[in-house]
Amino acid sequence: MTESLLTITDLSIDSLRDGTRRRIVEGFNLSVRAGEIYGLVGESGSGKSISMMASVGLAAQGLDVRSGTVNFGTRRFAASDQKSLRGNLSHGVSLLFQNAKGALNPFITVGKQVERVLRRRRRSDIQGELKELFRVVGLNYADLGRKYPHQVSGGQAQRVAMACALATEPALLIADEPTTALDVTTEREMLRFLASICRQRNMAVVLIAHNLSLVSEYCSSLSILHAGQVVETGNLAPIFAEPLHPYTQGLIAAVPDVDSPRELVPLIGSVWGGSSELDRCRFSHRCPHAMPRCERRIPPAVKRDGREVHCVLYEQEVSA
Repeated sequence: MTESLLTITDLSIDSLRDGTRRRIVEGFNLSVRAGEIYGLVGESGSGKSISMMASVGLAAQGLDVRSGTVNFGTRRFAASDQKSLRGNLSHGVSLLFQNAKGALNPFITVGKQVERVLRRRRRSDIQGELKELFRVVGLNYADLGRKYPHQVSGGQAQRVAMACALATEPALLIADEPTTALDVTTEREMLRFLASICRQRNMAVVLIAHNLSLVSEYCSSLSILHAGQVVETGNLAPIFAEPLHPYTQGLIAAVPDVDSPRELVPLIGSVWGGSSELDRCRFSHRCPHAMPRCERRIPPAVKRDGREVHCVLYEQEVSA
């Protein structure tokens, strides 16, 4: 088994608003190997992006990283030291955001934007590498290099953003719902390309998504997040074959299957619809199996079938 490239341990984040402190991520753990595509899944507002941004020193204003450690390769950092994380990981981690056209500078040609990244890395043959990067992401520099972001399609803009990310030769790419603004055909094409680049460069990818069908095609491992708490994590195949946590079961039950049509079962309630108290299962207000003890403490972590599930339904296995 390849050693982990990125390991996040016990990451906890508070939000500070109007003098009120609220825990929005609790005990977040993640381990990604080189060359692996790792899925981070949950509904909007579950804490996926916040957790990953904080792990590379990009916690947004109004957030307080309370605890946690980040190991990247052989280096170890305190998650609360955002400045150190940002400075040290900027050479090994790249980001790919949801809306490429929004991330690109509208006043600079797409070719010049990729060139700027290359120059920051002090490349010698800038023009040669620029044309090669465009070729790698499936674009023709001669056709598109002098165009502005508003003059290219959404799929082309996302490939330009990918070229910017690859220009730094990262060991890890954090792709934050990179296909949100794309049509279905372009979405699949983009993810196939991402998987191909991952294999060629032995680059790790953390794919943040809420689309379980996409994750099932491209990821080898998976973490399910709900209201800032990881509820189930492990290899993808057993999770999809036999989901253990009621939230994972609910997410999979809500995905349509064209091969075996069935009635979809929607998840009732919202991510943050329950109490904001810390020492409880934050899924209990939506869970069909909720018990009084779910409201009194954070569920135990149970290892089973090569994965980990956080639920009192399996706590007897901890003492077994």
